[in-house]
Amino acid sequence: MSKAPGHVEVRRPARGESVYARYLRLNELLSLQKPEEELAHHDELQFQIVHQVFELWWKETAFELRSISRLLRDAHLSEALRLLQRVIRIQYLLLENMRMLETMSPWDFHAFRQLLAGGAGSDSPGYRELLRLSPPLWDDFRSLLDAAGISLRDVYLSAERYPLLHAFAEALIDYDEVMQTFRFRHYKLAERMIGSATTGTGGTPMPLLERTIHDVFYPELWEVRNQLSTLAQEQGRI
Repeated sequence: MSKAPGHVEVRRPARGESVYARYLRLNELLSLQKPEEELAHHDELQFQIVHQVFELWWKETAFELRSISRLLRDAHLSEALRLLQRVIRIQYLLLENMRMLETMSPWDFHAFRQLLAGGAGSDSPGYRELLRLSPPLWDDFRSLLDAAGISLRDVYLSAERYPLLHAFAEALIDYDEVMQTFRFRHYKLAERMIGSATTGTGGTPMPLLERTIHDVFYPELWEVRNQLSTLAQEQGRI
């Protein structure tokens, strides 16, 4: 028998299992960390959980970025803006998540660091997916500008005429900025744990990691600030 549209099949929880635990698959989720008796150091459990939280939120971020791209291509700018604001909030959550690792001392980190072998944060599939999905949003947004026959500078000079385009441009730079902040905080965390004159866990020299701080997704959005400042100077505003 076929199910009616919108039908949701509800499975009864197993004996001793709540609906809450079944829906969130807590038995599986909470079994994904090392058992306490197998921990090489007290702080290893926190280290695992912090990084697993990153991967979960990056999975959500990637899902939203793909949705935003589709919405932009369909010219649904208002909904794309709402989801981009959600993405930005997620990244700020992750900045606080990273700070949990600051409660670990450098010497305590070295107590289990060797278990990471050649692993590094740059190997994160979730983070790499963000690096893949984020830059093309500019092309999607640029297509909307082209369709409207306007430039990015026009959007900023006449924000009241193009409020949604202006709001989305500002949200894109908010996202770019928080990701730059994340890279900076990641570098400072690594420096705090292992120093600036050594090599990261994945074999990346710290000076090379430091250079990533200046990476941006949307250089055009940063460059337009220079254009506006030059124009303001030409008009005698500054």
